[in-house]
Amino acid sequence: MRVLVTGFEPFGGEKINPTERIAKDLDGTKVGDAQIFGRVLPVVFGKAKEVLESILKEIKPDIAIHLGLAPGRSAISIERIAVNAIDARIPDNEGKKIEDEPIVPGGPAAYFSTLPIKKIMKRLHERGIPAYISNSAGLYLCNYVMYLSLHYSMTKGYPKISGFIHVPYIPEQIIDKIAKGQVPPSMCYEMEREAVKVAIEVALEELL
Repeated sequence: MRVLVTGFEPFGGEKINPTERIAKDLDGTKVGDAQIFGRVLPVVFGKAKEVLESILKEIKPDIAIHLGLAPGRSAISIERIAVNAIDARIPDNEGKKIEDEPIVPGGPAAYFSTLPIKKIMKRLHERGIPAYISNSAGLYLCNYVMYLSLHYSMTKGYPKISGFIHVPYIPEQIIDKIAKGQVPPSMCYEMEREAVKVAIEVALEELL
C-alpha cells in the first residue's frame, strides 16, 4: 500500500507551516506495511495543480491525505466536502488573487471526502486528540487541492481514498502574535503529526 501525505509551504506572511514539516517527517516512514510518501505543495494556483498531478502520476497512491494550516481553529478538522470554486481571501505566494472561478470548468459542483471521516474522528478522540468534522475547507488552496485530488481519483481511478485535514497553529507560530495582543489557539506539533498517522491507520483499515 502506498500513502501520499501532502503539506503546503508557508503562506500569508507565516514563516512556518506545520503541514510542510509533517509531510517531510513522514516521508520514507511506514504505518504498518504501508509506505508513506510525503510531499510539499506550493501555495500557488496553477502550480499546485501541476505539482499535485505530477506527484499522483509518479506515486499512484492508494490513499492520499492532504494537509493544510487553518489559523484560528483549535482542533484537528477533518474536511467533509470540497467545492468547485476559488474565491481567495488573500493572494497566493505569487500575488495572484483569484475570485469566483471554478477549479475545474464543467466539473461537479462538489466532491465528498472518501476518507472514513467519522471513524478517523472517533479514533482521534480515543487517542486523546481533539478533532471534529468540518463542512468547509474554505475557498483557497486547501479546498483547491482537495477538489483536484478527488477529481483525479474519480477520473483516473487513484488514489482509491482521498481527503483533507486541517491543523491549527503550532505554539512557536503564535509567539509574535501574542506580542501584538493576539492569542490564537495552537496545538503541539507532535500531536498534529500523531493525528495524521492515526488518520492513515484508519484509512488503511478501510482498504485491507
